Formats: sequence, structure tokens, C-alpha cells
Amino acid sequence: MKKIALVVGHRKNAQGAWGNAGVSEFKYNSHLAEAIKDKLDQVGFGGEVKIFFRDDLPGGYGEKMKRLHKRIDEWGADYSVSMHFNAAGRQDVNGHEVLYCSKTGRKVAEIFDEALDHSLKNKDRKIKKKTRKDRGGGFLCRGKSVCVLVEPFFAAHQKEYMPGTPGYDALLHAYANAIIRTAKEV
Repeated sequence: MKKIALVVGHRKNAQGAWGNAGVSEFKYNSHLAEAIKDKLDQVGFGGEVKIFFRDDLPGGYGEKMKRLHKRIDEWGADYSVSMHFNAAGRQDVNGHEVLYCSKTGRKVAEIFDEALDHSLKNKDRKIKKKTRKDRGGGFLCRGKSVCVLVEPFFAAHQKEYMPGTPGYDALLHAYANAIIRTAKEV
């Protein structure tokens, strides 16, 4: 049985970008993570899913990532999905991308990218390899689990992906399908 960590990007005291619907990355992805977990339970996903949050304890980004990965590693996650959305206020900026660090992470990123391509009606900004020094690399290149960071849309398009919209349903479907496929293939 595979163990999947859904990691909500940012934290309560530093909530990340705010979308055009007035919702922060942290709040949006906190709700989306619960919906993904519920969806996977409904479809009879054979794995285990746990939601993780970064803490608000003292220390910089690196210390927070070490503590986060310590908890994920202790739980025994096979892979971790960090949930975000891209910050951009301009309507002409659009699309999704998936970031990775490792060789196996690339396989997982490809699966998530294909699921987003199939479900979302936005530009494919492709998968992107990151190093520990790159933005997002502190999460992607640390810990025992295979990690990806998913940015399914830009903040200027958040209204298209709010609960109750076709975009939200498509996004939920994409995440669930990618998780199920990854658990079988990777």
C-alpha cells in the first residue's frame, strides 16, 4: 500500500499568493487537499493519504523544510505532492507546471503533468527540474520520499478553479487520477 503525503504550500502565518477570488494559496490548498483525500476515499484508492502543513515555529525556510520532511519521513511517505498555485496578477499569464528534483520525481511529475493536460483547459508550461538552490528546491530535494511541486494555475485565474466550478472539478479529478496512476506505476 502506497503512502502519499499531500503537502499544503506555505503556512498559516505566511499564506503565499492571493488569487483573484481573494483566497490565499494556503487556504485554497488546505480545502483542496481535504477534497482530494475525500475523493480518493470515495473511489476506493488502496493507498493511504495524509495531509501535512509547514509549521510556524521559529527558524528560516531550510529549518522549516527539515522539520516538515522529518514528519513526512517518520510517517513513511512513498511520495509527497506540494500543492501551490503560481503568483501572477495578469490575465494573459496562464498555465500549469510541475516541478521535480530526482529521476523518480521526473516520472511522477510527468504523470501529474499529463493529468493536468487532460483535465485543465490552460497552457502546459511543462515539467521543470529544480536543484536544492532553486526556488522550491528546499522541498523537492530533501527527505526520503519522492517529491513534486504542482502549480495548476495562476492567481489571476483562481475564480475559474473555485469550488462549484467546472475548473475545480477538473482539478480535483486531475489530482486524484495522477495520485492513483503514480501509486500503480512508480
